Amino acid sequence: MHLNKLLIPCFVLLTGVYLSCKKDDSKLDYGYSKIYMPQAIFKSGGVNNNYPVPSGTDSSTYNYEVDTKANRLNVILGASLSGPGTGAFSVDVKADNDTIQKLFTTKVLDTALYKLMPAAMYTLPTNLTVDANVKSATFFLSIDIGQLKLDQYAGKYLVLAVKLANPSKYELNASLSSTIVIIDVNALVIGPSVNVTSKYIANAGSPFVASGMNGSRWGTLKSWSVNAAVLSHGGYGGYSYDGDGATMDLESGWGSPAILNGKIWQTVTLPAGTYAFDPSGGTWKWQGTKDPAYVVVAPAVDTLPDYSNIAGNTAIQYQQIAQPQKLVYFQLSGATKVSLGLVVNYVQDQQGIKTLFVSLYNYPKHL
Repeated sequence: MHLNKLLIPCFVLLTGVYLSCKKDDSKLDYGYSKIYMPQAIFKSGGVNNNYPVPSGTDSSTYNYEVDTKANRLNVILGASLSGPGTGAFSVDVKADNDTIQKLFTTKVLDTALYKLMPAAMYTLPTNLTVDANVKSATFFLSIDIGQLKLDQYAGKYLVLAVKLANPSKYELNASLSSTIVIIDVNALVIGPSVNVTSKYIANAGSPFVASGMNGSRWGTLKSWSVNAAVLSHGGYGGYSYDGDGATMDLESGWGSPAILNGKIWQTVTLPAGTYAFDPSGGTWKWQGTKDPAYVVVAPAVDTLPDYSNIAGNTAIQYQQIAQPQKLVYFQLSGATKVSLGLVVNYVQDQQGIKTLFVSLYNYPKHL
């Protein structure tokens, strides 16, 4: 009995010493050492290995670099080693066009929207070396920006499969050694965008607010300027409240007079940058124009030009009103006063437009 009582604390003490000498389980390396591409799981979790470029809308999520001197877009790719291995290794880097052709053939990718990146547009290194004890290294898929901006790629996605091959040491993770790079051309050339409407535009909608009403339907928009032609509903106009809610509204006919050279706009001061103006709310609530009408951005002035001075005017930016509505893009080299709005000339009877809100976008990073 006395001997047992003596042995128990000794056993506990020895066990504690043994356990204290063991490596913390959280610091142990498990599994097999295999080479993989982190980008294959970055967005897709390894489901389809898709790697969208750009991957986000702020500096913390950009997955590319711009070499302005060489006019190249450098997409960041790489190789990593899983498991306990720490030795140096190298791998070959190759384009895998067969994989993309299979995605086209099986209609996983719509060939009307997705295009194989031409070989003349990009360069890849032939080989990548990963030093001992660092586990990973990066390389660039380097793309010529001039070719990326060609009209034939506007609104498209350029795709390229990049794979690792022939490791000097270790094995490849077969399912994660290839990455499908998907370049959103518009998002790079003119974006990604940041919605700055609330920062610069007053009474931008959802809902619009009237400064005065003529009865229960027609009114005048608060914080927006209009000319006399817009005030076609008993001295009010530009705003309506009906079954579509509170909208920016320009209508003629149905008992109301024509709106000739009608203008509605807001003048704001914007810092240097690239912008786009969209008064349609993404899609017009109603678009029934018969005579050509315009979305107009006029820098350095307090109003919009007359209707007759819009088409072909190089001092402004404009788009004809349509459904869907094209954005009006403009660039400012410094802080500038800008007038944004609509100009219509409704000669024919019964036509107009309604929108629930307007939007102003800034593009802090673009090519």
